[in-house]
Amino acid sequence: MTSTENALTRFTAILASLSGMDTLRERLCEASRIMLDANGVVITSETVPDGRIAVSWTQLLSRRLESLQDSTGEGPTIDSLRTGDVVIGDFGQADDRWPALRERVADLGFRGTLIAIPLRSELALRGVLLAHRDEGALDGQHDDARFLGRAIGTAVLQDPSIGAQGHVFAEVLTDRDVVHRATSVLETGAGVRYEDALAVLRALAFSRGEELGAVAKGVVDGDIVLPAGPGLSGRAPGRG
Repeated sequence: MTSTENALTRFTAILASLSGMDTLRERLCEASRIMLDANGVVITSETVPDGRIAVSWTQLLSRRLESLQDSTGEGPTIDSLRTGDVVIGDFGQADDRWPALRERVADLGFRGTLIAIPLRSELALRGVLLAHRDEGALDGQHDDARFLGRAIGTAVLQDPSIGAQGHVFAEVLTDRDVVHRATSVLETGAGVRYEDALAVLRALAFSRGEELGAVAKGVVDGDIVLPAGPGLSGRAPGRG
């Protein structure tokens, strides 16, 4: 099993376990926190006309750590947006980066680690997932970080409140029927909500570098076999 397949399997199983949470954005946020073994996560989007907004967060400290980077104009989130790379900052160690942010973060009593993960999609709409851990490093999950950058980056496009829903409808218009059938297959087979299944399908397509419609057809026809694991059957979807 490749690192991407492993991440996709765990991500889907975690989403299934979170089906009781009300909104997709809440489930994506909490699933990311669990995947990264973090204490908190905030997801921001760059898809709105007025710039970056916080889409969802798991706790107030997560939101505060993100907003301080806006007010100081520096930090892992800012650097991740500028470079397109995963950026890690240990605020318990001496570091010359982000002096203004470090002063403000120290006032909060935070001495942990921040990791900023750029969110990508095939439509080049992007944002940042910022995770924090109160103690210990967050630098051992680069494969998971890269996967989440793709999975969350594509999934947030489904949320009409961030202004990108029209792009989603335009993208899948010609393949809407097969996408719907593939999403239903994943919804049933993985035990996740329909919109979560669509998020998984989009993440799978982006990870494979293929069109959403083509991957959806592969899932329906049974040509694309999802990896076995918790929450997934391991069989070829669509072939009962």
